[in-house]
Amino acid sequence: MDPIHILTSEQASSDQTLAASEPLLYWSKPDATREQHARRFLKVLLPSIPLIAFSVDFLYAYIAQASADLAANRPINAERPFFGALLLALVMSLLCIFIYHGVLKIFAENQS
Repeated sequence: MDPIHILTSEQASSDQTLAASEPLLYWSKPDATREQHARRFLKVLLPSIPLIAFSVDFLYAYIAQASADLAANRPINAERPFFGALLLALVMSLLCIFIYHGVLKIFAENQS
């Protein structure tokens, strides 16, 4: 990879187009095998699943909890939505770990 270049204000405001030094899909190198592509794909995407699940679950559970608390004229309590989302994220993390290790096991069996 090329080092990062810091642009001055004159360079940033000029109408020149900047050429990319490398293609955007840097993982699609011709010397990589299908297994390496799949492994990299899983390493990038599987960790995002529990994060998204936590965020979405916490958001919807918090909204539902806040609505119920406001209807009952109680202060809003965010503990139950947080722990519920945390539990879901932990279960999703374990599932993603099992998926990744299962794929690695399949790749190892295909190579032998």
